[in-house]
Amino acid sequence: MAMTVMTIGASAVMSMQKASVQGNSDARQADIANSIARMWVERLQRDAMQWTLPNGANPQLNNFANAQLLSTQLASAQAGKWGVPKAYMGVTNPETMSYGFDVVGRDLPSAQIAAEAQFCVSYRLQWLVPQSLAANEPGLIRADVRVLWPRGVANAPPSGWCADGSAATASDNPDPSSPSMYHAIYLSTSIRENAQ
Repeated sequence: MAMTVMTIGASAVMSMQKASVQGNSDARQADIANSIARMWVERLQRDAMQWTLPNGANPQLNNFANAQLLSTQLASAQAGKWGVPKAYMGVTNPETMSYGFDVVGRDLPSAQIAAEAQFCVSYRLQWLVPQSLAANEPGLIRADVRVLWPRGVANAPPSGWCADGSAATASDNPDPSSPSMYHAIYLSTSIRENAQ
């Protein structure tokens, strides 16, 4: 009888241990994903520092094109759609910005994203207040950043899941499969045109 009670207790402790390990792993991954999302919001805000209103020396133009992460998304047919932020990919050596991240949240070079990405960033930009040169009214953009990562310890995402135009990065619903394959964190902010 004592052996039966001990066996039942041991199995309960083992299942509790498994749930605890999985919970800790999920919490760590959510923390990394949240850090990546905040980092990309900061990168978009830093990129927007290049976007200024017209000035006395140049009253008819602004330099929105200098804000590459913003202008490449909004000046194309991609405005309002999800896509990967790739304006600066390959610009520096080693690359300092990426939309794919390894297991500890470090940027991956573009050549390694397909094989090694554990976290993937996509973003969507929409005009809230379009820029107006005539009125010198600052433009305002809504930026949504989404970070995806595979569910569970043994869940391997399909090859190319973190690629530009993939179902995961380009769709409003990045995970239509059942059961769900990805966790996701969303972060939204507004980005304003600078006055000078």
